[in-house]
Amino acid sequence: MSGLGPVMLMVLAAANPAAGALSVAWRPSNRDRWRPRVALAAAAAVGALWVIAALAAPILDALSVTTGTWRLATAVPFAVAGLRWMVWPARPVHDEPRAGVQTALIALTVLLTPQLVAVVLSTAAQDGALRTMAGVVLAALATAALLWFRAVPTPLLSVVARLLGGIAVILAIALGVDGTQTI
Repeated sequence: MSGLGPVMLMVLAAANPAAGALSVAWRPSNRDRWRPRVALAAAAAVGALWVIAALAAPILDALSVTTGTWRLATAVPFAVAGLRWMVWPARPVHDEPRAGVQTALIALTVLLTPQLVAVVLSTAAQDGALRTMAGVVLAALATAALLWFRAVPTPLLSVVARLLGGIAVILAIALGVDGTQTI
């Protein structure tokens, strides 16, 4: 699985912006207070993921892990997250934030998930940092937009989250098969 399209789809499925938006119980009454913090958190997440993508090969070398082994290992959290999104996509895990720092931390936890970090490392090591960074920007923009506006109806977000969860499971299986063949 190489090329810009598959890499972007894999990063987008690992981020699952719809599930991220569903995991936060926002109220429209204080939307103007937390919007700048969400934008700042999205920029920080993109920066952190870009650093991870740029240093993917040295990170895997420091861990003494081959790219194929990492791809196989990445398939597990990616598939588990995809299955969870398929079964429970609309369950808020974050309460309404009250403070600015809390809002930024919630946005960061929606954007920096274990499966996304693992997929970024895997795709950057295999397909290059630039392709992975393009996927990171797409996923972060989609997630930030859904958190920023939160105007998309919850049933539609639930359907999109389930769809991206199914795509994540399929891509995790393909990632595991690719890692197994590489080993």
